[in-house]
Amino acid sequence: MTRSYFGEPLIKDYADCERRFSTARHPEKGKPIRTWCRLYKNQDVYELRYVTWNGKDVDVIAEFHPDGRIVLPSDSITWQAMHSSLSMALHGAIPIVTQRIGRARYRIGHTIFLDNNVEYQEQDPLAGGTHYYNDWWKSFKKNGTEYFAGITFNHEGLCTNPQYAVSGEIDAEKRKTWLRILRRFKRGLKARAKVGALQQHAKRIYDKHVDMERKGEHRWQWQMPNWHSKKYYDMLKEAMQTNEYTPEFLEAFVESATPNTYGNSIATDSHILRYVDTLMNDLSYQLRKDFGVFITEPKNADGKVIQR
Repeated sequence: MTRSYFGEPLIKDYADCERRFSTARHPEKGKPIRTWCRLYKNQDVYELRYVTWNGKDVDVIAEFHPDGRIVLPSDSITWQAMHSSLSMALHGAIPIVTQRIGRARYRIGHTIFLDNNVEYQEQDPLAGGTHYYNDWWKSFKKNGTEYFAGITFNHEGLCTNPQYAVSGEIDAEKRKTWLRILRRFKRGLKARAKVGALQQHAKRIYDKHVDMERKGEHRWQWQMPNWHSKKYYDMLKEAMQTNEYTPEFLEAFVESATPNTYGNSIATDSHILRYVDTLMNDLSYQLRKDFGVFITEPKNADGKVIQR
């Protein structure tokens, strides 16, 4: 017996689009479907567009074609921007389910195709028990396809043009070098903590912030170091390559590690050393790329680099 785990969506197919759009009071303004999406007609194709908090609806979630195809045309970055709404509610609007599987990576499935691949017990899916969900979940993991711009489902719910992620290739020797540099960098900061050098910077930053507040400069106005900028990124990379820690670098590093109660507390050595992992996690991919770890970069099904 085939059932939809999520119930019937508002729009299942092209015919549903025609019926709903025929009731639009102002076709040029689209037909509201949910608060976060609106249906438009573009020649003979119906477009479900995403509505943002300010009422704009420029991003297309899905296209419904006369031959029964459902096409999802937006790239993975645009899909990412919409996903907070789509992950919770897309299946209630159209027969598509989406789930995040990584940074800007999503698993997509058509509910009809997924349901047809599962034999459910005779039980109301909403009446309790977990087997129904577990069976659907297994089917989704097995039959779901990674999202990419232009992914297409036919009228039977089958993805007709799947694309796949590429894992990339690592230079093993350069990876060893990178890990050695990273360990050395962390040891260097710990050594400076032991001799009190980091606390000297922490006290100076604390005094600077107190003085700024005294002058009427509010905390939200303070310009904190931006490690993604060329100035600070180059400073970090230089410290890692040379194992030399300039006063300017340590000052910036300690200021970044200062707790969010800027001006009210001094960063401890524990705060500062924990921040190493925070910063490395944030910049790890770019640093590994610059240190030559990747022979070829990993890419998602949309052909975009996976930064992990």
